[in-house]
Amino acid sequence: MHYIIVRHSIWKVATLAVQSYVVGVDGGASKTVALIGTGNGRIMGRGESGPSNYHNIGAHAAVQSIKKAVYEAKKHAGLTGKKSEIAVVALAAINSPKDRAEARRFVRNAKIARASFVLHDSVAALYAATRGRPGIIVISGTGCVAAGINKAGKYARVGGWGYLVDDEGSAYDVGRRALSRAFRAIDGRASPTKLVSILKRKFHVNNLEDAQKRIYTNGLSVEEIARLAPLVSRAAARDQACREILRDAGVKLAELACAVARQLKTTKDPVPIAVVGGNFRSGRSLLRPFKARIKRECPRACIVKLKIEPAQGAFALAVSELRRRREGIMPPSKWLQSQQA
Repeated sequence: MHYIIVRHSIWKVATLAVQSYVVGVDGGASKTVALIGTGNGRIMGRGESGPSNYHNIGAHAAVQSIKKAVYEAKKHAGLTGKKSEIAVVALAAINSPKDRAEARRFVRNAKIARASFVLHDSVAALYAATRGRPGIIVISGTGCVAAGINKAGKYARVGGWGYLVDDEGSAYDVGRRALSRAFRAIDGRASPTKLVSILKRKFHVNNLEDAQKRIYTNGLSVEEIARLAPLVSRAAARDQACREILRDAGVKLAELACAVARQLKTTKDPVPIAVVGGNFRSGRSLLRPFKARIKRECPRACIVKLKIEPAQGAFALAVSELRRRREGIMPPSKWLQSQQA
């Protein structure tokens, strides 16, 4: 409240609060989602664009995806001319100090907010699931990763090392194994499977051998191989090979969660294990072995589906950081420390 004196009278003049906006971004190997809203936590707009895993598509393309998603969110909210105060950008495959430095550089160049923070995508998903309380998150989309936090505030992450050396249990892994299993079947090295006819229809060929040009010469991208995973899940009810692929994926994803629990020493605690990502929509063939493997090592764990998207975790962290700054609390929270772009 300000005061002014007019003709010896004191009038109270209300100071109009300037609305501040924050952005939360979740960028993966298949898509990038941005949310924009007010500093008090009200989401006003959502935008979506293509992949932003810079290891797969390069830094320039990642920046374009981030900027497009944020633009679409602003357009949806009617805020295209507004500058955001804080952005939290959660990206897949930010695994090393070098990765973080590179990601901070290109996010800074994107200029989506006055201050930006870059996180591994597992951090935002974990915060979306737990809001800082103890718990574990398992993400299985094009790639896969698990992360968790315990009562002492210790954070641990397992997996997510990329499709060439890791990502067992991801949609990419399911798609790659489907291709391998089908070719083994036409050789007679494995039992017959409906995957042969499914993939022939997918590639528009009369013989699966003719799909090699599409696979090798033209080159299937990581995302295109990952998009084969739903074909496997849809055929699982009537095909043993598909069920086996999904069963193995479920076990591998459970091993990620159990490894996090061991690092955090929470295998005996009643912690929630939240799951998120398209691959967890594969049905019972994946979920049953996933749950069974976890129960063996973490008998008190409660497995839940994340009902909000990971971008909301990034948005909530941006809101929290703006509030800290308004209150003069520095440095950033432990979730954002050393991550400013």
